[in-house]
Amino acid sequence: MQLPYAASDFKHLSFKPIFILVLTSFCLLCIHFLSGRLGFDIFARLVPDVLDERHRHFWKMIFWAGITIFFYVVIPIVMIRFVFKEKLSDYGLKWKGAFSFAGFYGLAFLLLFPFVVWVSFSPEFQVTYPFFVPIDRNEMIPYFLVWEIFYVAQFFALEFFFRGWMVLGLKKDLGLYSVFVMVLPYCMIHFTKPMPECVGSIFAGVFLGLMTYRTQSVWMGALLHVAVALSMDFLSLWHKGYF
Repeated sequence: MQLPYAASDFKHLSFKPIFILVLTSFCLLCIHFLSGRLGFDIFARLVPDVLDERHRHFWKMIFWAGITIFFYVVIPIVMIRFVFKEKLSDYGLKWKGAFSFAGFYGLAFLLLFPFVVWVSFSPEFQVTYPFFVPIDRNEMIPYFLVWEIFYVAQFFALEFFFRGWMVLGLKKDLGLYSVFVMVLPYCMIHFTKPMPECVGSIFAGVFLGLMTYRTQSVWMGALLHVAVALSMDFLSLWHKGYF
């Protein structure tokens, strides 16, 4: 029986982009399934405070952020250092040139902010954000503050994964196409968000991808992402009467 492919069919292929795309799929799959009930039930046995119903949602969100950061950062870094044997600075973790277009990022935030304010009045937005609000308002400082720290950290992790690991990792083989390849999974992780945000993720993904492609750094993109996310959280809290 004749095989559909021969070894010679694969000789011209570059190993690196295949590895990046397959591992990206694996990481996203693990985040989706392990950050849910399957992983959390195991985690709950290790942290007694999880059994307290008042704090259960808090620990669910912390667990989700931890799993996300692990697969967005730790796994790619291990692969970059020990499989590719390359420098992390080549994947966006460098400061040189990071702020060369800071004004451009600032302008992007100023253009986005009115849209964020407008969307914040929708019921769907107010139900979605923030991801965590303590049942007891007296616990806003310890619990909400800790959550926001984890929330911010996962945005830095997200920028490294999509713009550093994917865009800069695929840059040599795909060129500018790497930006648009990245936008597909980036849009898909927003499928559970309100529709305007999901649509916006396509344009944001292209913008942030092109900027990272140019600057070779993820830091300003991460700061812009954090600024928008925190604005959304605090606008939602304002609508809920917390301010």
